[in-house]
Amino acid sequence: AGRLGLRANPVAAVEAARNKLEGRERLATAGVPQPPFAAFAVDDDPRSVARRVRYPCVLKPLVLSASRGVIRADDATQLTAAWARIAAIVRTPEVQALGAGARQILVEGFVPGVEVALEGLLDAGRLHTLALFDKPDPLDGPFFEETIYVTPSRLPAAEQRAIADCAARAACALGLEDGPIHAELRLNAAGPWLIELAARSIGGLCARTLTFGTGMSLEEIILRHALALPIASL
Repeated sequence: AGRLGLRANPVAAVEAARNKLEGRERLATAGVPQPPFAAFAVDDDPRSVARRVRYPCVLKPLVLSASRGVIRADDATQLTAAWARIAAIVRTPEVQALGAGARQILVEGFVPGVEVALEGLLDAGRLHTLALFDKPDPLDGPFFEETIYVTPSRLPAAEQRAIADCAARAACALGLEDGPIHAELRLNAAGPWLIELAARSIGGLCARTLTFGTGMSLEEIILRHALALPIASL
């Protein structure tokens, strides 16, 4: 993007968003609400790890997406079983090729509440919310398969604003400035909590449901932004 003169995020910011541990550390420094977390080597003894964490917790690889290898554990026995499953995933050649992030497992506190997905576009650091998706299914684990997305969100306007503000703070903490973001958040009595934020757009069927202005697709919006072409409406 730099060589072509396109509007884009700094490479270091995108790398931070791709690595769940580095992302968590940047969010913690900026004070963005998020689950407590700790990282362990995949070769660590899971029985030792199980004595050092609080329950319920969620285990996840650092470098995968689409909830691959994301498993909730409510006690030491469940953590040990989840650890074995995740270790088998990250030891595959496909995942090992992704680099150092494939050699660690992240353990986070489980955040209760409703889950939403925010689709946004950063324009010189300012976040424009393109869509807010509700997830009606209870995503309490032990696995986190997502089957239904609903937009527009049915949440009250004040809660939607709080979610957007949390996502904007997270993007700033990661150093993201220009282009699409896809954020996953949970909302409970304490407010919104940042679960994940990626420097990319949503894909698949969800992307196809979105149109803007005079019928532009999400992908056209992203490309026009990168090329600094006019966008009539978001």
